[in-house]
Amino acid sequence: MGETTNQIENYIDHKREDLGSNLQELEQKVKSATDWKWQFQKNPMTMLGIAFGGGVMLAAMMGGGGRGRRRRDEFRYIETRPPAQHAGTERQKQKALETWDNIKGALIGVAATQFKSALASVVPGFQEQLHKTETEKDKTIHHTPPASMDQPVH
Repeated sequence: MGETTNQIENYIDHKREDLGSNLQELEQKVKSATDWKWQFQKNPMTMLGIAFGGGVMLAAMMGGGGRGRRRRDEFRYIETRPPAQHAGTERQKQKALETWDNIKGALIGVAATQFKSALASVVPGFQEQLHKTETEKDKTIHHTPPASMDQPVH
């Protein structure tokens, strides 16, 4: 029985050391993931893309500021001239605005994807939980009962 008790104690001590080692490794991963300087040195282009995408997203949420409003007002003033003179300009302006919207959308998508990848590499179980949450959300959206099922049949 003495050997068995010693074996159990050794096993517990070994597991405790493993757990301590795992916790230190996890702590180091979290520290390095939140250290933006280390992340920038490791992936400079990704970090620049995330920063740029975040700036674009923030600007879009804030409404773009006063400079853009002044420009729109200036265009209204210019539009008092005959419309035939500005049809080509307006068409090109609209194309440029659509292109800019597409670029903003793409950058936000890239930033979101990179952010999810970064979290998945640092936080254990994040990818599985994210997939589970997205699946549950899809079920809720796509499985709403039709109105006829809610009403009693007479």
